[in-house]
Amino acid sequence: MFWKTILIVFSIFLSILLYRAYVVFTPDKTIFESCLSSTANHSLKFDQNRLRTFQKLLQFQTISYEVNKQNFDEIKKCRNFIKEHYHDLVTNYSEFVDLYDIAEYSLLYSIQGKNLNLKPFLFSAHMDVVPARDLNRWKYPPFDAHTDKDFIYARGTLDDKGNLFAMMEALKEYLRVYGQPSRTFYVALTHNEEAGHSGAMGIAHHLSKQPFGHNGQFEFVLDEGTTILEEVFPTLNNPIAIIGVAEKGYMSIKYRIDTASGHSSMPSAPTAIGILARAVDKLESTLQPSQFGRGPELSLLHGVTPYLKFPLRLVMSNIWLFGPVIQWVLSQKSGTDALQRTTTAVTFISGGEKDNVLPTSASATVNHRIHTADSCQKILENNRRIINDDRLISHINSCSEPSPISPYGKHIYSYHILEQTIRQIFEKDHHQPIIVVPGLMLGATDSKLYTNLSKNLYRFSPFVYRHDDLDRLHGDNERIRHSDMQRGLNFYFHVILNNQLENIPETKLKSEL
Repeated sequence: MFWKTILIVFSIFLSILLYRAYVVFTPDKTIFESCLSSTANHSLKFDQNRLRTFQKLLQFQTISYEVNKQNFDEIKKCRNFIKEHYHDLVTNYSEFVDLYDIAEYSLLYSIQGKNLNLKPFLFSAHMDVVPARDLNRWKYPPFDAHTDKDFIYARGTLDDKGNLFAMMEALKEYLRVYGQPSRTFYVALTHNEEAGHSGAMGIAHHLSKQPFGHNGQFEFVLDEGTTILEEVFPTLNNPIAIIGVAEKGYMSIKYRIDTASGHSSMPSAPTAIGILARAVDKLESTLQPSQFGRGPELSLLHGVTPYLKFPLRLVMSNIWLFGPVIQWVLSQKSGTDALQRTTTAVTFISGGEKDNVLPTSASATVNHRIHTADSCQKILENNRRIINDDRLISHINSCSEPSPISPYGKHIYSYHILEQTIRQIFEKDHHQPIIVVPGLMLGATDSKLYTNLSKNLYRFSPFVYRHDDLDRLHGDNERIRHSDMQRGLNFYFHVILNNQLENIPETKLKSEL
């Protein structure tokens, strides 16, 4: 009787697991059909003329080192090049296109729609880049914009001149083909996203004075962000497009210790550097608590679950049971672990004056990317408990709280249009459609400055990343594929086109490429 009871309980338990795996988490059959459709069959080509323009844009060394420390001469040249190259947008369509200089170096294009009752939307990109660092590690000089049959190599291809160029070319093509749109929209090109954000702040202030520019009334904001990933889940052959519906917060903390001086021949123990080193070691070796399930990472996993094969599908569809196992698996790689917790990185350390003099002080700067379930204050308190040494004084250099999680799902107009446009442009074949899921943006973008404009803040870069591409972002040998630029042009063009409708159409959009 005992074993019979055990068998019945086990059978019921297994049935629950299988029911969730194959009934609750079933594939969305609509993604195996043709996508929602626009009114036109129009495709942009990344031809030689566009390639040359893109290369010129990449050759400007628009480097941001830190706040108020930028290569302003090159930024000014880049800004002027954009204004001159797209001058026809303002002259040929002057009755509804305006250009504004914001915060001296940033640009804002305004395209007024015919129907002023429709809520506007905003594209955002930035022209500044991070330094290239060790040039010997680059295959080609980072600002030569070298191209071969597959790639364009340059700092800024992925972050973020690829988006900037694709947006502007899409805008130019849309106006050439269709003229004045029905829905007003804006294109913001900022100059200091990598350091300072005064450009985005100026644009947010300017737009706050426009119709729908307050109380979050814009239809949506689309900024750089998460991408399309291939071969990221075992047993999954589908590419995954991740729309960032939230981004992590950012906090920089400086820890400092001051001690008495002395001669290195009679050292006190521990020295200022020794005390600091112990604190740094504790911070690096003690992870911040996992927040798995408390942010958009859970929706991402749920979104891909129906397309996984057994037994992974069984595990992922029953996170209520296998959650601890999944957390452990995520923690094995830095890229996935960052999805579930606040990260800690020691980015700067200093101390000492002379090799035979005991240091009177030492300091270290610690950078945290804060999970949406955490806060600056919470992480500061966690660090205090981890270090457990009152001799270290903390100073917050900067703090930006995590963003709110934007609405997502098929019932959200703006999210659904983005989802359908991604599928429209990137679907490869009928049997392996692209899977679009919400996710968490690990880095920081300008979008956090636009919370006054909309609650629908989305972060997505329409490029395909493979395993080795992730390290190129802010790393060595940054590059982009010609095919990605081609699809990027069409993505932004069709986002503009598909958003001229007042409601999502019932008809199906066919794939354009």
